[in-house]
Amino acid sequence: MSDPNFYQHEENQFRNWAAGEPNNEYGIEFCGRLNLNGFWNDVPCSGTLNAVCFNVSGTTPWFYNTSSSMNWTQAQSYCREHHTDLASVRHMSDNQVIKNLITKPVWIGLYRDSWKWVDGRNSSYRYWNTGEPNNQKWKEECAAANFGSAGKWEDWSCGEKKAFICYAAPRSQQVIKLKLVFSSSLARDTSAVLKDLLKKLKQKLTDDGVKGDIKLSWRKHLDGEVFQKQRKKDEL
Repeated sequence: MSDPNFYQHEENQFRNWAAGEPNNEYGIEFCGRLNLNGFWNDVPCSGTLNAVCFNVSGTTPWFYNTSSSMNWTQAQSYCREHHTDLASVRHMSDNQVIKNLITKPVWIGLYRDSWKWVDGRNSSYRYWNTGEPNNQKWKEECAAANFGSAGKWEDWSCGEKKAFICYAAPRSQQVIKLKLVFSSSLARDTSAVLKDLLKKLKQKLTDDGVKGDIKLSWRKHLDGEVFQKQRKKDEL
């Protein structure tokens, strides 16, 4: 669950792996399964199993065993459509409740975070081709769209040379007006001072929670100066 309030006292770190698990035996075991004995192991996400979904109210979950089998991604979509999500198991009590519900191994909401969007977006959308990702040639850690197969995705070695598609991320631009007080011994427009000021401003924005690629620059006046001396009242 992305909501940190659902977990208490590091409950999001609870694991009940079987001996020797997770082992990623075939290099493609990215999803978590809960077995009849209550222990977990990692298996390929393309396998079909029943799933345990849950509904959440505050910190209280209600668990539901699905009546049909599906792969992990399908199970995640099903649970998010009809309930809150695939079950998150916070402690042994949750684990025991699920164990008492099932008559065969089931998907739970644990997965190995292996595929990410480079811009950091949190999207669960996937369009894998049949049997993909399969890590067939080992170390297939990058994705390509196969337009000979309706644009469906395949995992490939990142060293492969292919055509590529770029996109322009949406950007916002803002102008901020600053008033600075300089000592008489400090030149107003020295490049070192301006560079240091931009560095400190960028760090302040990051500390304040501004996300993304922050780019700052000085806007110059018609005379080529960044700052202009403020006229005193007796000069007006």
